[in-house]
Amino acid sequence: MTAHDFAEFSWDEQADVKAVLTSRGFDLGEFRITDKNQDDGAASGAKAAVRQVSVTRIANGKTETYDTDHFAPWITDFDEALQAGKFDD
Repeated sequence: MTAHDFAEFSWDEQADVKAVLTSRGFDLGEFRITDKNQDDGAASGAKAAVRQVSVTRIANGKTETYDTDHFAPWITDFDEALQAGKFDD
């Protein structure tokens, strides 16, 4: 299992997240964003990487976890969670 801080995400992924946060009136500094990659080969019989992105709002500790791979739209799911107020106090 490999974990990464947001600063280690790809530049385009970082830019997309920052744009979503700005559009919703938030600042990147309000959140802790990390990911971890797990080998899901045992369950499926094939080598497949499963990536989980964890987003925590620092002020209130509310956390959402998004199962994704490198092509899945976790950022869209995060945007929808912000819009729905899932990270609000």
